[in-house]
Amino acid sequence: MRAVVKGVFVVLMAAFLAVAITAQEKPGGNAEAAKVKNPVAMSPDSIAAGEAIYMKRCRGCHGREATGGPPKEAGDHEASNLVDDKWDHGSTDGEIFYVIRNGVPPELVMEPWDDRLSETDTWNIVNWLRSKAKK
Repeated sequence: MRAVVKGVFVVLMAAFLAVAITAQEKPGGNAEAAKVKNPVAMSPDSIAAGEAIYMKRCRGCHGREATGGPPKEAGDHEASNLVDDKWDHGSTDGEIFYVIRNGVPPELVMEPWDDRLSETDTWNIVNWLRSKAKK
């Protein structure tokens, strides 16, 4: 009986590890999200709205200038620099939008914001980040 229980445990653990490894999002972006085009024109109004939302919702982790920040708690990941040339999860507007809305799985090193930001607000943040990166 113990051998059967032990065997079932080993099989379940192997299945769990396989699912966990497969579920991890690979750096480099999301091919489907990359196809999504930004429907909000980059205008002074959009950039100003994006900055206001960023300062309220994103600055706490990513810093005032969007250059990243230290982990909030021991063991956490450092917040990403959002205005440099390195994009771990995709560099297109659609991929940035996707990450803001859905977070960064599997550990959710960045939590999803889809329940707290409208799609337009999210696109405005993308436009503000793009305006910052150009400088």
